[in-house]
Amino acid sequence: MKKKVIKKSVKQNTKPKLWIWVLCAFVFGCIFGYTTNYLITNWNGFFVTCPDGNRPDKNGCCAGEVYTDAGDGWMVCCPDGGDNCFPPMYN
Repeated sequence: MKKKVIKKSVKQNTKPKLWIWVLCAFVFGCIFGYTTNYLITNWNGFFVTCPDGNRPDKNGCCAGEVYTDAGDGWMVCCPDGGDNCFPPMYN
C-alpha cells in the first residue's frame, strides 16, 4: 500500500517584525517632538496683540505707530511724534 503524502501548508509569519515597530515609534517621536518644540517656541507668535488688544497691522505696528526706515535695511515702529522706536511685532 502506498503512503499518502500530506502536504503541510507553511504558515506565514503575519506578525510584523520588531524593527518596524521601533522605526514607527522613532518617526512618530520625531514628528511629535518637532511639533511640540515649534508650538512652545512660537506660542507668543500665535497670539501677538497690541496694548489696545488688537492685532498689529501687516507691518507689525500697532495703532498710533509709524513703520519707519531706520537705515541699513532696518525697519522699526515708532510712536507718532516720538523717537522711542522698536522692532515690529509680527503675527
